[in-house]
Amino acid sequence: MYEESPALSNFEGGQDKYNNISRHELAQLCVSMMSLAGMVGPKTLCNIVLGVSPLPSFEGTSVGDIDVTKKWDELDLSNRDEVRRYVHECGRLRNPVSNTHKVATEETTVKIGNRYVKFGKGTIIYISMLLGGLDKNAETGGNMYEFDHNRVNVVDHSMIFHSFGSKTNGRICPGKAVAENMVIDMLIKLGQIRRKDAK
Repeated sequence: MYEESPALSNFEGGQDKYNNISRHELAQLCVSMMSLAGMVGPKTLCNIVLGVSPLPSFEGTSVGDIDVTKKWDELDLSNRDEVRRYVHECGRLRNPVSNTHKVATEETTVKIGNRYVKFGKGTIIYISMLLGGLDKNAETGGNMYEFDHNRVNVVDHSMIFHSFGSKTNGRICPGKAVAENMVIDMLIKLGQIRRKDAK
């Protein structure tokens, strides 16, 4: 499947400039790299939604005092959409993957603060995503430092999968559907067990 993907279908293997790697070997290498990336993000997201990793203590806010497990215990576990919104709200307050990057394809000038900085072609530009969900211009409504999984656009404007909702701009986590459904399934099952044990 990966060998025939748009990204690799035109790759001609066996060239000296690519160390004679074949398309099949390149596809295997890509799967290995994606597996490494796929271990970090979902594990971090699981730790956030389960309350293992507390929300950050942003100065002047009470975000760090929010106990997400109390919110989880109040969810309608038969409503997958509500559980999905809970996952995205947790990720909004603590993004599971804090950054992404872009490789400049040409000389690029970026305004940082009050000055302009030039980056040469080929420069890897680090893009922080950690605070993106707290942007007051994100059109999600309400107090950005409070937990509200029913806020408007909490999923549509989510940035936890390296995109803006489903708008990818060429970049989105390739395992988004797998990770999101896995976390939702886990929360539902463990939530049922928590409630049964609490009785």
